[in-house]
Amino acid sequence: MSISLGFAQADLLRQDISMSETYDVVIIGGGPSGSTVGSLLKKHAPNLKVGIFEREIFPREHVGESLLPSIGRILDEIGVWDAVEAAGFPIKIGATYKWGTTDELWDFNLLDTREVEPNAPRPGKYEGWRMRSAFQVERSRFDTILLDRSAELGCDVHQGVGVSKVVCSDDEITHVELSNGEVVTGRYYIDASGNAAVLRKGVGVQVVEPPSLQNVAFYDYWEDAEWAVSIGTGATRVQVTSLGYGWIWVIPISATRTSIGLVCPKDYYKKSGKRPEEIYAQAVRTDPRIAALISNAKQTGPVQGTKDWSFLATRMTGKNWFLVGECAGFADPILAAGMTMSMVGALECAYTIIESDRGEQDVQWLKDQFAQRQELRISQHIQFANFWYSANAHFTDLMEYTSEIARQAGHEMDAKSAWQWLGTGGFVSLETAGAGLAGHSLEQIKALQMMMFDEESEWLITKSNVFDLDIEGAETATVPVYFNGRIRKGNVLKRAGKELPIKGGFRIAIEALQKSNKLSGVIAHLRLVSAKMGPVVALSGLEALETMVREGWVKGSIEKGQPLLRPQDIPRTSNIDWNHDKSDPKVRVASATVS
Repeated sequence: MSISLGFAQADLLRQDISMSETYDVVIIGGGPSGSTVGSLLKKHAPNLKVGIFEREIFPREHVGESLLPSIGRILDEIGVWDAVEAAGFPIKIGATYKWGTTDELWDFNLLDTREVEPNAPRPGKYEGWRMRSAFQVERSRFDTILLDRSAELGCDVHQGVGVSKVVCSDDEITHVELSNGEVVTGRYYIDASGNAAVLRKGVGVQVVEPPSLQNVAFYDYWEDAEWAVSIGTGATRVQVTSLGYGWIWVIPISATRTSIGLVCPKDYYKKSGKRPEEIYAQAVRTDPRIAALISNAKQTGPVQGTKDWSFLATRMTGKNWFLVGECAGFADPILAAGMTMSMVGALECAYTIIESDRGEQDVQWLKDQFAQRQELRISQHIQFANFWYSANAHFTDLMEYTSEIARQAGHEMDAKSAWQWLGTGGFVSLETAGAGLAGHSLEQIKALQMMMFDEESEWLITKSNVFDLDIEGAETATVPVYFNGRIRKGNVLKRAGKELPIKGGFRIAIEALQKSNKLSGVIAHLRLVSAKMGPVVALSGLEALETMVREGWVKGSIEKGQPLLRPQDIPRTSNIDWNHDKSDPKVRVASATVS
């Protein structure tokens, strides 16, 4: 609920509430996005007075337990990695899928299982292979650790106190009223209230909901379910299994506790005529592999449900407010990116406020960049999640949904053609600083297509051996670089609505083309890069070149007598492959699933 006031009325009201509590930054919500903003503000600008207002009292249960590696560096930056690691959460090194056109299992590993030290002690440090792993967390404990850290760093943390009213004038929030009757004012206000979206609704920001596939999720927690696989000391993989009408997640979140959930379209659920407990019970026992994992486990109950469909807020900032976390947007959980997007967006929000207060850069530019990155990050994940659904032949009961997704994603293409279009195109990815989509590299996307359809997509760079850089008519613009509490400016070329970053793999590709436009010269430069920085970095240059050819930044041609690049010559580093757990001596497979 919001109240819109005229300027004179707002001035009078400010006088009336002058004795209320005043902060530099008021954060609504103490979940991971709110606590991350608060901790980073106090770490990099300790003079700021920061208040966090959380309507619940922690610890409290919350769904969304599977993290991605990007969170590790944030945990390390706010000084909470050691505490999270000491909690003993399972180490996530990837996910095992039954998804696509086959019943065969395949793995999307965050790192090679050979890198996992079999007897690595825990708690472990944020170094080596652990920097590329993630956690599977019990949210009640994880969120409490984060919020406690905010308090340790100096935030005023108020639990059991929600925001009942947001009062604004001309897109500027004047104050908020709390559930205990108190009034709080601030220079900045941040909505980190998740689904409640207290501030977003208070200032009247609308959301866009893609109509193609609106899901619901039903989930529960199990005691003493078997882990599908164990690697080293406490490492495992998330299990994702598609059914004809949806998919199931299996996420161990402690030594004895496992989160298991079903995602299916809300229309399918309504038409089934079944209660949540019934449709959930049927789902977890449909797949023999999952049924075996829970054969000796105890379901804690009750089954919980939540709407689970994608949406995007139409605005991310106002005169003195920001949206972070799930109130800003949500992408289907098939990519396990929700928490990561929330915490990365929270970091960029904190940096934006700190940099704005320094007064060294244009404040509107800082806010615009924050908003654009939020929108692009969420929309990319929504789009990529739609590709995943459209490519799943197991979804025999969802064809009316997935065909629509394919049409939206691929411009009247079928699912297979849409993935080929995606795999040969390439996008600029925010998280990878290179070619890709939704944080996944282009090489990963091509490997995923192999898993989905058992067929490789073409590389456009295998069709030319001369590559001429074409930046005529492009203008130089600036993009933000977020690091160590500061926002620096990086360069990007813009032309006809397309951007070419001058960083990461794109910088490597441009440097190679400036030395030689011949394939042989490009490969020679990439070999030098590989020797100095590793094959993954060199591959990012090839991925960038592929995208530059696709988007017109590079013109490819053929010169007779010169060799062409063969697809088999392109190195593979994506760690996406068919599942080989039973033959891998480092992996302990659940006894219940061994036939």
